[in-house]
Order: sequence, then structure tokens, then C-alpha cells
Amino acid sequence: RAARRPFDWIGFSLISIALFCFTYVFSQGSRWDWFEEPRILWLAVIGTATLLAFLGQQVLAKGQGLFDFTLFETEDFCFAFIVSFVAGAALFGSAFLIPSFAVSVLAFTPTDAGQLLLPSGALFIGALLIAAFLMQLRRVPPVATVPFGILMIMAAMWMLSGSTSESGAGDMMAAILLRGAGLGFLFLSITLIAFSNLNSRNLASGIGLFNTGRQLGGLIGVSALQTLIEHNVSHNLAVLGANVTAGAPAVADRLTTTAALLTAKGMDAAAASRGAASLLGRAVAGQSTVIAFDTAFNAIGLLFVVAAPVLVTIKIGLARYMRKRRTSRR
Repeated sequence: RAARRPFDWIGFSLISIALFCFTYVFSQGSRWDWFEEPRILWLAVIGTATLLAFLGQQVLAKGQGLFDFTLFETEDFCFAFIVSFVAGAALFGSAFLIPSFAVSVLAFTPTDAGQLLLPSGALFIGALLIAAFLMQLRRVPPVATVPFGILMIMAAMWMLSGSTSESGAGDMMAAILLRGAGLGFLFLSITLIAFSNLNSRNLASGIGLFNTGRQLGGLIGVSALQTLIEHNVSHNLAVLGANVTAGAPAVADRLTTTAALLTAKGMDAAAASRGAASLLGRAVAGQSTVIAFDTAFNAIGLLFVVAAPVLVTIKIGLARYMRKRRTSRR
């Protein structure tokens, strides 16, 4: 029976400050060009310092603090906690990219962009129920559905990376539905892996820590994708713009044709020439944005390509460490 202990207000205050600082840094860092802004730099320093102070305070508390270190004596929870960061980045990152692409490139309204993910949510629920049926009635181990979830998400992101400015909801729907199914198979599995071997004494702490890891992973994923898109838009614009010169025959034909169309609509020759150049500039900027989003979709897929062998290595390492630890105790 767990003994009652006083609430650790010092630890709670320290971790609250650290999480507040990191949340602000990750959510606003891209907007303010990261550490070029003194406010972001100072909040990152304060967050890191308070996190280290929190960990030190918890060690000195010797089991009476806010943090329960016995959670990490369970191999499955350690592994699932690490995976939660990757899964959170994939979940929140893709949920950020798809509506952003629809609004920024396809000129969807915010409402239409939000509705684009509704069918994915339905398939997410369906995948959860299917995975639950397989694990509870067919006795399939939870880890068995993880590869299927990862492969589905990777395939969905690869399909979305081929989107263009002419794409529509119908063109993207197959990939969006596949994403929902993959997330359903992935999240139920890692949740069961995380909590199946925890006892009732530290189960609540494990749930809170697991969800914190998922949220932080999502914040990191979204902020990384925002930065990647912004940098790629600038880079793509410079590369495409360098090849769109007035002396190029294709550019001259495009400007002449557009100017003729504007003139036919009633504009004078000078205004039509300026309008044609402006429209060409918008087309180049739009294509730069499309390429940047396609790169971001590929980045989520490549995240699993890089993370999968790392996670397998961590799993093997944790198993060996726990085995040695049990042997030494005997």
C-alpha cells in the first residue's frame, strides 16, 4: 500500500516553469527567428536551468519528490516513452502540415482545411478498434502493429509529397485516410507497451509523463517543420528566381502571352506588362511554397527511416541493461 507523502510544491514550480519556457520557445521560436531574438534565447536558458534544477531536486528528495524514478525501471515504459516523442512529432506534425498546405497553397478556407482531416479521424478510431480486437481477442502482441502503423504513415507522407498547386481534396484523401489508420495502429500499441507492466502505484505518474513526452514531441516536430518550410521557401525562391530571367525565351513567351491576355481584358500596355511580371512573380513564389511543403511531407516520412533503427538499437540496449541488472540483483 502506497504511503501518503506531502505534495512537492518546489518540484511542481520548477517543472511548471521549465515546461512553460520550452512550450513558448518551440511554439514561437520559428516566428522570431529562434535565438536571434533575445527573449527566445533567455527563455531557452531559463527552461534548461530550471529543468536541471528540477532533476537535481528530485534526486535529493530521495523518492519523496514529484517525479517517480521507479517508472524507468520498467523496460517497456522506457522504450514507449522514447517512442512517444517520435509518435507525437508525426501526429502533430502531419496535423499541422495538411491544413497549412490546404490554406497556404490550395486556397482552402480554414473551415474546409479543418474538415479535410475529419475522415482521417474516423479511420483513426476504426484502426484503434481493429487493433484492440486483434490484441484482446486474437492475443496479438502490441508491438506487432507498430511496424504497420509506421509503414502506413510513411506511405501517406510519401503520397502527400507529390501534391501540387492543382491538387484538391480528392487527390489528397487517400493519403489522409492512410495516415489516420497508421496513427491508430501506432498509438494504441505504444500506449499498451508503456502501461501494461506498470503497477498501480506509479501508473498515474506514467500516464502523465507519457502524455508530456508526446506533447513535447509534437511541439518539437511542428516547430522543426515550420522552420524547414520557411527556410526552404526562401531557398527555393532564390533558386527558381535565378533561372527566371528576362532574356530566357520561355520567360519572354510567358510574359508576352500574359500581357496580351491582360490587354484583351482592357488594361493598357504598360499596366499589362507590369501585371504580367507580377503574376509571374506570384507563380514562382507559389511554386517555391509547394516544393517546401512537399519537402516537409517527405521529412516526416524520413523521420521514421532515421528513427526506426535508432529505436530498435535503444530497445536492444534497454533489454540487455535490464537483463544485466536483474542478474546482478540475484
